[in-house]
Amino acid sequence: MIITGISRYGEKASQKRPRYKIEVDGEYWYILSDVLIADFHLRKGMEVDEAFLQKVREAADYRKGRERAFYLLEEREHTRDELTRKLARSVGFETAGKIAGEMESLGLIREDAYAARYAQYLSETRRYGRRRIVQEMMKKGFSRDTIDGALTGIETDEDALEALAFKKYGRALRAELEAGEEAEPSGFNRGGFTRAENRAIQGLMRLGHGFSEARAAVEAVEEAIREEMEEER
Repeated sequence: MIITGISRYGEKASQKRPRYKIEVDGEYWYILSDVLIADFHLRKGMEVDEAFLQKVREAADYRKGRERAFYLLEEREHTRDELTRKLARSVGFETAGKIAGEMESLGLIREDAYAARYAQYLSETRRYGRRRIVQEMMKKGFSRDTIDGALTGIETDEDALEALAFKKYGRALRAELEAGEEAEPSGFNRGGFTRAENRAIQGLMRLGHGFSEARAAVEAVEEAIREEMEEER
């Protein structure tokens, strides 16, 4: 096998380093950076074999994946698992895992600190309950031990949950209270709830809050609405 061509590939103004199209035995083989061409001393007319070409390709994939990893980590934080999955789309899972490991060793992936910040964001900004926080963090690729550590000290802010319930469901709850609507015969639990109460409780539970938390928040909102209605009379 002979390298029969090395020619400049692309002329984009944004291209930081030149890339070259490599031909082997007269056919396209791969696109390489000038750095790799220099590293492997590639030249036209050079005799190569499959093992050598595979080594060059692996080096090219690693370099491409590594550059992608730096870009992704500059954009935002990632877990090691999340970064591996993203890189694997273009360079293969094994290479992606090695690159993610390097990023972690460089201190660019710090899962414990990231997990703590992310859990706090989900709790305080998104107003998620514990169950939903765990689900979202598992999607990111955090281990269960890391998640448990991040959740230490995070508790539901009852006032904030009541404010959320009032904002999202207060109007419907008030309309039912004004109409004197009664609980549905086949309610959400044994006691039964009105349609608006059901919707509010289930909505808060979809955010990961427990039934007792959701019910307490809805009841607090209804009590506040009753007080408003009483003052308006």
